[in-house]
Amino acid sequence: MVKISVLVPFYNSALFIKPCIDSVLKQTFKNFELILLNDGSTDNSEEIVMQYHDKRIKYYKNEKNMGIPISHNILLDYAEGEYAAVLDSDNICLPERLQKQAEFLDNHPDVTVVGSWGELFNDLKEEGIWLKIKKMIVNMGWIWRQPYEVSLQETLRGNTCMHSSMMIRLADFKNKNIRYNPDFAVAEDYDLLRQILTNGLKIRNIQEVLFKYRLFGANISITKKKLMRECDAKVKADIVKFLNIRNYHRYPYFLIIARKLRLKWLLKWIKL
Repeated sequence: MVKISVLVPFYNSALFIKPCIDSVLKQTFKNFELILLNDGSTDNSEEIVMQYHDKRIKYYKNEKNMGIPISHNILLDYAEGEYAAVLDSDNICLPERLQKQAEFLDNHPDVTVVGSWGELFNDLKEEGIWLKIKKMIVNMGWIWRQPYEVSLQETLRGNTCMHSSMMIRLADFKNKNIRYNPDFAVAEDYDLLRQILTNGLKIRNIQEVLFKYRLFGANISITKKKLMRECDAKVKADIVKFLNIRNYHRYPYFLIIARKLRLKWLLKWIKL
């Protein structure tokens, strides 16, 4: 039986899909299936995928672009593993990601989702002085640190488990009927955390970097800021209602950044 299903949806990801796939195939943990879902790409992403002949790779294709939440639900339905590791196509896993997260879930049967820290990077060719400066800043070694124990109160402040770091105990999702919600098209991962926590399930984060997050100008968080703010506000409103908070004051985003983002060389002096 397959232990882990690695779920990767992609759309026009020709620049990213090869390093993403390679990072999965280089894992120290070998008992996995890699499920790739082409969400109606119009570039040569499919050509790149078809160059691989690894039996662990399963390739599917949507007839048209369905969007991120629906594609993730399709992948969950395809998954045959005990655990599902989520990975966005523009990010990459470090070699021990699957092994360490599977061991964590094996040793913590009461935990539904385990995430990790992520390192920001940008390896794309950038044109223009300001983009080059931004790229240089991104590549200084910034680590996004998530808390070990995730609470609904902390999640109300902001996302507490990076999407590409999540490994899910699939049986818990099926038992609670947890799915990605298309109504939160660019904040579906944030709403997913809300669903998990309001169902009484546990989320933990391994306190080390197990994946790398590619930060560049075409990230959805940058290109669709207005829609993301609206979806983010909807998730927060649902959490406020669930917690029965009467006087809610939005937590400033710059404080979230200040609490969670650190340079690699500073981590040894930071008390977690």
